[in-house]
Amino acid sequence: MNIKELKKLITLLEDSSLESLAYEDENFSVSLKKPGVNMISTQPVLASSEVKEEKHLSNTIKAPLVGVFYSKPSPDKPSFMNVGTPFKKGDVLCIIEAMKVMNEIKATQDGVIKSVLVKDGDAVAFDTPLFEIQ
Repeated sequence: MNIKELKKLITLLEDSSLESLAYEDENFSVSLKKPGVNMISTQPVLASSEVKEEKHLSNTIKAPLVGVFYSKPSPDKPSFMNVGTPFKKGDVLCIIEAMKVMNEIKATQDGVIKSVLVKDGDAVAFDTPLFEIQ
């Protein structure tokens, strides 16, 4: 299963009245649950409203998938981006770990980091704002 197919499953769940959805094939298995459903998790998933009210954010870069946010390529390395850091389209901004896969999140435009809206190790949902940019 690729990211595009996983996003389709997430959208299917979000657009339905279902509270959870499970999918399994020969090589892959995933179980999704909507927030608020009795979920057992070691980390809370940050909904976009918990980070900041989006109407106050001028321009944001949002999580393209569900996972765990990391600002560094490894614990002993510096952060990809800090407040005030300029970036170009295609630069790596952060990593989101999803199902043991480290996914580099790349800039889709040029800009400057105005604020980092999540912390290392935070679980993020699809469309959670990660960075406010200028």
